[in-house]
Amino acid sequence: MDETRQIIPFGGLIATIMAAGYMVVQLHGQVAAPTGDYTNAATVQVRDGQGQIVLEGQFTPAVEEDGDVERRATLAATGVDADATGEAEVEFAKAAPSDQEVEFSVTNLAAGATFTFVIDGTDVASATTDRRGRAEVELNVRMPGR
Repeated sequence: MDETRQIIPFGGLIATIMAAGYMVVQLHGQVAAPTGDYTNAATVQVRDGQGQIVLEGQFTPAVEEDGDVERRATLAATGVDADATGEAEVEFAKAAPSDQEVEFSVTNLAAGATFTFVIDGTDVASATTDRRGRAEVELNVRMPGR
């Protein structure tokens, strides 16, 4: 009976340590909400794990739609992955923007690879492609100082 009484607290201790370790890993994986002003962004790129530019494009002039302003960019292959395609968009409120919705969508990239999405030389997000070589990212980016 003494062995049973010692095993139960030891098992509880091990379970507590494992749960704490899991929570630390989960919290470490979270990043702070990004900030930046992409309302006048000019260029957008998608880079592979080696930092090579796989896709790139230029944002078009702003288009107003239902009180919001949208800027889009068609992403063209650079030759690193000839059939890769994609698009990027920045959307924000015309009156007093406090945050922006930034979206990336890419296709025909290497499956299971991680890519970094860059606006005007600043890393904005990264994503891993699915088994078909597709990835999408949508995030809200706060304007600096707001």
